[in-house]
Amino acid sequence: MSALADWLVRRSPVELAGHGARPLNPAQRRALHALTRCRTPALGGHVYRCDACAAADFSYHSCHHRACPRCGAAGAAEWTARQVAQLLPVPYFFVTCTVPEEVRPVFAARPEVLHHLFFTVAARALQAVAAQPRHLGAELGMIGVLHTWGRQLQHHPHLHFIVPGGGLAPDGTWRAAKRSDWLLPLDAVAAAVRAGMDEALRHAAPDLHAQVPARVWREGWWVHGQPAGTGRHVVQYLARYVRRTAITDERIIAADDERVTFRYTDTATQTRKECTLEAAEFMRRYLQHVPPPGQHRVRYFGWLHPAARARRLKVETLLAVVIVVQEQMAAPPPWHLRCRHCGEFALVQTGSLARAPPACTGQGSHR
Repeated sequence: MSALADWLVRRSPVELAGHGARPLNPAQRRALHALTRCRTPALGGHVYRCDACAAADFSYHSCHHRACPRCGAAGAAEWTARQVAQLLPVPYFFVTCTVPEEVRPVFAARPEVLHHLFFTVAARALQAVAAQPRHLGAELGMIGVLHTWGRQLQHHPHLHFIVPGGGLAPDGTWRAAKRSDWLLPLDAVAAAVRAGMDEALRHAAPDLHAQVPARVWREGWWVHGQPAGTGRHVVQYLARYVRRTAITDERIIAADDERVTFRYTDTATQTRKECTLEAAEFMRRYLQHVPPPGQHRVRYFGWLHPAARARRLKVETLLAVVIVVQEQMAAPPPWHLRCRHCGEFALVQTGSLARAPPACTGQGSHR
């Protein structure tokens, strides 16, 4: 069960009726409709029998929406396993690119445009600095993850990149980072991001560019980087933002019809604090992070791009590593096949549910 999901379902009729903090856009309305139908008879389901104890059970389908607190855990675990299995035997770096506060309103106004520009410009800036012989002189491979929320659910768009410490040189050789704790001059990367966003936004959306104060294009852009060891912990950290929502049940302290209280870590002091928001404001902050339709939170660049398989194989050959992706069967049994009566992962599907649960026999459950 999810306390957050239950609260969202209770609050959804108010929002869908237009009584929230502000009108909903189509993507947010679709998200709330999905949440209210998730794991209910509205989506149908399956009937099971346990091979271990012969008990009967049933479960309803999940909505699989990216804003649903009940969904996404399995997808995040699969993504993590896949990325960890493909890590290379080199030092990794964790790079974060942020935008000034004055630019956030234009991101909120046209996220489908600004998020794409930010991904493209930031990756291009990293590649441009890395291509310079005095720095690395090689092409990077990168995984980028879009993160739109701050610790109090405020709008705070930024990008995280996990970058192997080295690159593929023009002559086909591998060039390692000069130091295990330093990859690139990040001031130069920040300057390239700032200039690139200025030009890209001016051409893609001149009306939005005109809303940004001129001083923003001279200062205030920030790029931070740090060593990430083998990369495993960074992959696990980024998995939270790949298939999961802006906040999880673990952070919720209390949630009722009037207000929601949750925990967060203060960025400046690194201490745990609590934030209490009115119900309408919490819902507004939560829904502002629903991504536009078709937008990907994860993108791959350089020789890690899916279309660059030949270059990726070249890197693996140069590093003398064989990537063995873990087979799906090696993963723990799916949670939905665990019998609630005996605890064994022995449920076998015996039928389907169209729109309603089976007759009440005392053996069924809403899983």
